Amino acid sequence: MVFHAVIPARFLSLTAHLVLNIMLFWSREPNVLSCIPVTAGTDSQEYSTKDTQLLVALSLTLAFIVAELTGFLTGLSMFTALPSIFSIAAHVSASIVIALFTVREWSCDSYWYIFGFCSIPAFL
Repeated sequence: MVFHAVIPARFLSLTAHLVLNIMLFWSREPNVLSCIPVTAGTDSQEYSTKDTQLLVALSLTLAFIVAELTGFLTGLSMFTALPSIFSIAAHVSASIVIALFTVREWSCDSYWYIFGFCSIPAFL
């Protein structure tokens, strides 16, 4: 297999997923507000619970991306063909869905599906 195209694509997809995850980490309030009833404010217990849940999911995603990026940059998984292609597909899919998640202000509970389908399989 020709790696001159796979290696940069994997690096760019990992980096895009990392950047979008950090962006969502800092601007998660609209997504948390879409999880709670309209009558509940930002100082309610329900807001704190949902914010913590989303923060845990984002932190786990960040840890998985950093671990995979470390393995990639040290060369442990750089020259494996099938896992590289799978990683590219998973991280590009995650980047697209996280962008939609942020822009359309989806419910914070739906982030766990993004995490489960895009971050965990790519890490394994």
